[in-house]
Amino acid sequence: MAEICKKILIVDDDKEICELLNMFLTLEKYCVVSANTGMQGIEIFRKEKFDVILLDISLPDINGQQLCKLIRQESNVPIIMVSANDSVSDKVICLEYGADDYISKPFENMELIARIKAVLRRAEKHMESNGAESDGTILFHGLKIDYNKRHVFRNDNEPINLTPKEFELLVYFSKHMGETLNRDTIIEDLWGKNTLYRWSRSLDVHIQNLRQKIERNPKNPSIIQTVSGIGYKIAK
Repeated sequence: MAEICKKILIVDDDKEICELLNMFLTLEKYCVVSANTGMQGIEIFRKEKFDVILLDISLPDINGQQLCKLIRQESNVPIIMVSANDSVSDKVICLEYGADDYISKPFENMELIARIKAVLRRAEKHMESNGAESDGTILFHGLKIDYNKRHVFRNDNEPINLTPKEFELLVYFSKHMGETLNRDTIIEDLWGKNTLYRWSRSLDVHIQNLRQKIERNPKNPSIIQTVSGIGYKIAK
């Protein structure tokens, strides 16, 4: 049986870069679709199913970071941000908005392939371990998590508004009830080894915000408990 071609959407206003990436990725056995504006990209994304999105930050009609945030509200598809700007602030914002990785122009083709393969591996691992019911839902400490639609409800009908990263953390924690999780392990499992999260307090801020939304008493959390010097313990 022939291997299914992984499908990549490139959103970049530089047509020459799109053509070069299209040729290279096609040679690497990927199926490629390109868009030169953010609005064109979101329209294509909503019509077709993709395995990875390469998203340029500088688009003529919408900021790539905002587009990333919009896509993440609708899908778990891996997103790699692409930018000529190598600033730490840009990288942090992209990760906060739900990007899985960030690569700076100019980049080597083989580095891009390595990053694509890495986000695909993490996505496949995440899908295998999400443990959702047949209708795509997970029950966790009185919460109903709709993995497919990315919605969370308390008592089945009270919606809880989570950011993309808070949602990913909640799903991750729901799969590790009763476990003590090392901080670096959480970061690597969700965002890979090459991430600014390892050297920042972003994870802790996300967890603090998540506690505010799901804990009965956020100042004395019973679900996501801090283990000094290690990380966090997830109550059964």
